[in-house]
Amino acid sequence: MGTPISAEKIGAAEETTVYAEEMMGKLNINTATAEELIRLSGIGEKRAADIITYRERNGGFFSIEDIMKVSGIGEKTFEKIKEEITVGE
Repeated sequence: MGTPISAEKIGAAEETTVYAEEMMGKLNINTATAEELIRLSGIGEKRAADIITYRERNGGFFSIEDIMKVSGIGEKTFEKIKEEITVGE
């Protein structure tokens, strides 16, 4: 394992969680920008906009599987991106 990083160094405990997820290469679908979402396999501009619209209308995603509630994202797309996404903690 690496050297632990204190919350003071990063700014806050919440930011520590985000930092750790980013280090693992996971994208938080509750906070990602359209540009970040487009980097996911099978997600283009329209789908990224749909993801953002969904989370704004529904208060975010509670599990990574919830992304399949977005129109146009089914099992195949989910299988491609599930290892790359998170909803945070």
